Amino acid sequence: MIRSADTHIFLYAANPDSLDHKTTRRFFEEEIVGERFLLCGRVLVELYMRLRNPAVFKKPKSAREATAFCDALRAHPAWEFGDHEPEVGKPLWNWADKTGTGFRHIIGARFTLRHHGVTHVATANAKHFEGFGFEKVWNPIQS
Repeated sequence: MIRSADTHIFLYAANPDSLDHKTTRRFFEEEIVGERFLLCGRVLVELYMRLRNPAVFKKPKSAREATAFCDALRAHPAWEFGDHEPEVGKPLWNWADKTGTGFRHIIGARFTLRHHGVTHVATANAKHFEGFGFEKVWNPIQS
């Protein structure tokens, strides 16, 4: 079993003003300890964009701060890292051609996660991960 989390879970954990800050911090500090966990490069791209967004943070991070935050996550000693691989492109673009979902979902890491063997995904938006072959998709905020 390999676990992962979507951008929103990381974002809420990073934002002390979020109502879900404590719950998502607990997810990272307690729930996944000792489990295989994959951090997806695409999630870092989305997280970087949101960390710098004044619509998301009262005081958005600078480019340097957001990069340092993402670098620290990527350097986590117990986590694995998976980025976009060439083999992910074909199923991603096939899906994009047929999807009825919003245009922002193409950034989603679903195909990269599946490529790297992720079976369990923690997300604030479970419906965005349905039908992609994950064994378990859950919202740790509601658990």
